[in-house]
Amino acid sequence: MSNQNGLSTSSSILYIGSYGTAEESTIHVCTFDDTTGELTILQRLSGLENASYLTLNPSGGSLYAASETEVTGDASGGSVASFEIDKATGLLKPTGNRLLTYGAHPCYISTDKAGQVLLAANYTGGNVALLPIKADGGLEEATSVQQNAGELGPNAARQDAPHAHCIIPFGSSYVCAVDLGIDAIVIYRFDEERRSLIPHGISKVHRGAGPRHLIFHPHLKTGYVMNELDSTITQFDVDAELGALTANQVISALPADYNGYNDSADIHLGVSGRYLYSSNRGHNSIAVFAVDQGNGQLSLIQHIDCGGESPRNFVLTPSGDHLLVAHQKTGNITVFSVDAESGLLSKLDSELELPSPVCMKFAIA
Repeated sequence: MSNQNGLSTSSSILYIGSYGTAEESTIHVCTFDDTTGELTILQRLSGLENASYLTLNPSGGSLYAASETEVTGDASGGSVASFEIDKATGLLKPTGNRLLTYGAHPCYISTDKAGQVLLAANYTGGNVALLPIKADGGLEEATSVQQNAGELGPNAARQDAPHAHCIIPFGSSYVCAVDLGIDAIVIYRFDEERRSLIPHGISKVHRGAGPRHLIFHPHLKTGYVMNELDSTITQFDVDAELGALTANQVISALPADYNGYNDSADIHLGVSGRYLYSSNRGHNSIAVFAVDQGNGQLSLIQHIDCGGESPRNFVLTPSGDHLLVAHQKTGNITVFSVDAESGLLSKLDSELELPSPVCMKFAIA
């Protein structure tokens, strides 16, 4: 049997973004076989420098890629490009639609649930931008750019200025911008009519944490931020109606006896919401946590070697049966099976090599 992409029902399309020059292949289209765990490259695309983060239009018809640069041509700031997805094959077609994010080094992009706007976090710029999405999936010029502001954290080397590292929708009316430089999640209200972001509030994490990526639980009123600089996870109680986050639990993502270098990176929930996963760069591991289904708090249950160096990004398959890890420094993607009952990971022999992979997204079925 085949799915709508013409693949076997056990296969999915996977998009991979990588660091590299515009002359190099920085976006790859692959198939992933959920039965064998095998990855196969279908398409390589060049033309976009440092395709560091990808996201898809909720319609499944467009892919967007951030170009993490300081300048774009003669203009200051990075950019984001749109690609048309061939729904029959999953392959990408460049559209030539590429617009500024109005801040240096965009490192994270997302869309709202309706696919009406694209949100970009500019790391070095310390600001965030909103770009409207047209009916055909193309992007329009940014209609709102907001500068994050707040007290800088104590890490002089890394917290010298605001550094927006993640931006995602929050409930139906808000947007959260996670800022590593000011140890905070900046909350904006989304004005749908004006396509703009309006400052609403700020939720602090502990000083020196360096918050990086934020996720929300699909069923519980809780969220989790991965803190890069001190390798912890902060659990928040969530009020989506008021647009408020209240820090609650803080738990380490490292073994208690580990004292070496580490920068934590990515964080995701399993399909069931019962388990949470995070990646450690330095310790080079995936940490697995059980999620209390009452209060959302975490309990560490596993550390497993991720099979490469600097696991910047990882992704769970749509089925939830596998977890794939992209290693920026060693240039490889490793595959793990996920035990549905225990949440524990087991490494498979399957592996794909390609230069500096830093973001992976599965096609929308």
